[in-house]
Amino acid sequence: MKVLWIVNKPIGALHEKLFGKKSTGGLWMEAMLERSRRDQSISIVIVNISLVKEVQKYVFKNEMYYTIPGTPDSTYDYKSKLAHEYWREIFKTEKPDLIELWGTELPFGIPALEEAGNIPSVVYVQGILDSIGRYYQAGLTAEELRKSRTFRDVITGSTIKKIQKGYLKRAVIETKLASMSKNIIVENQWAESYYMRMCHDIRVFKCPLSISEAFSSVEWSVDKMQRHTIMCSAANYPIKGLHMLLKALTIVKIHYPNVKLFVPGTPLRPVNSIKSWMKQNGYDKLIHSMITELGLKDVILYTGRLTAEGMAKKMSEVNAFVMCSAIENHSSTLKEAMSVGVPCVASYVGGVPEYAHNRENCLLYRFEDYEHLALNLINLFRSQDLCKKLSIQSRFDMKKSCEQNDFYQISKDIYRAILNR
Repeated sequence: MKVLWIVNKPIGALHEKLFGKKSTGGLWMEAMLERSRRDQSISIVIVNISLVKEVQKYVFKNEMYYTIPGTPDSTYDYKSKLAHEYWREIFKTEKPDLIELWGTELPFGIPALEEAGNIPSVVYVQGILDSIGRYYQAGLTAEELRKSRTFRDVITGSTIKKIQKGYLKRAVIETKLASMSKNIIVENQWAESYYMRMCHDIRVFKCPLSISEAFSSVEWSVDKMQRHTIMCSAANYPIKGLHMLLKALTIVKIHYPNVKLFVPGTPLRPVNSIKSWMKQNGYDKLIHSMITELGLKDVILYTGRLTAEGMAKKMSEVNAFVMCSAIENHSSTLKEAMSVGVPCVASYVGGVPEYAHNRENCLLYRFEDYEHLALNLINLFRSQDLCKKLSIQSRFDMKKSCEQNDFYQISKDIYRAILNR
């Protein structure tokens, strides 16, 4: 069985070839690729879009990688003749049995599905643009939105409000892709409910995302962790909720002055010149000002970009992990943290409550209620018994889920179900 994947950026062996290291994103795809390399019954062709002059190929074991010319963002010209020609040639050469489109965020898949002919396809739903657009302002007040406006954002038309409108506009593409494919894979009932509204005649399959073994192989313990430290999800745009976590930290700091927050990703750029001022985006500006105004300069530490192994190690070293998003489909990062066993606090959003259960394997709170978030963190700092209870149960639940839901095997079963229809 030959399956052609359409992905948003280089992954797997191609990423290692181009950048000299493993990818730090799309870890579920990396995990599935790793399994496929030990499976002679399947071969995978992976196609991504990039700013190259011509179609590029790269072969690694039973994987074939293609990079197609094009702008790798929402401005991709999916109506162009060239875009259709590239896909036509790839299908002619590779003759895949099935196409899987990973995510609906970008329009790369439209010309592919238009040129696919009788080749069946399926869309794996990652983020849901319609929900991101709905919640994009993430509880920011009118004053905070005003403060977040920068020269760059005004000139480029990328203020928070305009980005929100962009997501809602792109949601039309999302619906189109699902309708063209007529098959979608979701992880939970929450995602299924969105597509029940948007597309009435599609076939829905359920499949939980795979979590890299790097997380289950590392175990959190009270003896090894650093007291009063927190780690959060990557937080470079409003919907991830860092601004709410900062407000919560002002309360936590009153009780625990030595609290530290580790934020995955690159540090905020210092604004110390006209050039850096002109490049600053609105959300970075807001976070900069909040850190200063709330007296949190000594609290916030950026980790830089981390591999799966690096994330797992850091999670095992902190007192608590926080997923503070305004909306999430599934939050793979929260599942990764629960697999490590670090005591977790999470906002009650999207599909999260379908596996994160309050005071059993996680502490939940309403996204806007940062006071409740602060109390949850304080309770974890106060009680090692609570930390141990959540840690043991979360690891058990994630291990059980992994054993009962083999992402790789379920994916193959879905492929066969579509092909045999």
